[in-house]
Amino acid sequence: MDELITRIYDITVEMNHALKDDDYEKFDHLLNTRNSIMIKVDTVRAEIPGFQYTAKEKQLLEETRTIDQRLTSLLKVNISETQHSLNQMKQKEQVTKKYRPYIKQTNGVFLDSKK
Repeated sequence: MDELITRIYDITVEMNHALKDDDYEKFDHLLNTRNSIMIKVDTVRAEIPGFQYTAKEKQLLEETRTIDQRLTSLLKVNISETQHSLNQMKQKEQVTKKYRPYIKQTNGVFLDSKK
């Protein structure tokens, strides 16, 4: 059990580095790996009645939770920045379409007649 919890902590630290390096694919992979290890820990805990974590395991889990909270706040900031950028891009595209509606027309003739 100690090995699994240590591995969870190590993966969480790696996730922190991946997020700071903006390597979201690696972050996603590490998140999936950590989730599978957490499921293993839950199954081991369920199999042993009256299971208690050791002091070292509790400390590692607490440090993991602290790092995970920081990661969550960083991800929320990144998501909001991305949403803001996407909204700006959509708005610019709409403005461009309104000011240049005839660009899509590639051929044709414009006739202006006086009455």
